Amino acid sequence: MKSFTKGMLVGIGVGLLVAPMKGREMRHVLSERITEWRNSLPEDSPLNRYANRISEQVASAKENWRVYARQAVSKAKDTGATLGDKARHTGQEVASKAKQTGQDLAERARHTGQEMASKAKQTVGRTSSDGSGTRVIPETNG
Repeated sequence: MKSFTKGMLVGIGVGLLVAPMKGREMRHVLSERITEWRNSLPEDSPLNRYANRISEQVASAKENWRVYARQAVSKAKDTGATLGDKARHTGQEVASKAKQTGQDLAERARHTGQEMASKAKQTVGRTSSDGSGTRVIPETNG
């Protein structure tokens, strides 16, 4: 009996592999033939119990993969949102630091300019030890 069943399965498999059908048609025909074959087996046969157990495991695995896929999609969306928020926050921090640095540099430049102007005013009118002095002569519009 086992040899007959194996031979039948091999024959069906070879027949389906060499048949010139599209994949969808092949799956449909294969599904019908498997259903017919399973229905022809007695309910309490070991092969039918084994087929039922395999079907249950396949259905369970299919559901598990569906759950895993949903979790992966959810995790990817969460990660994308988190990365977007971090990028936006980092961009805002960089802009704030750049603005502050610009303000600090402007303040330093103003302070340095004021110091240089003050030193220049102090230098005007002073004479050196040999009696020569530097004087600023204002321009006259005449």
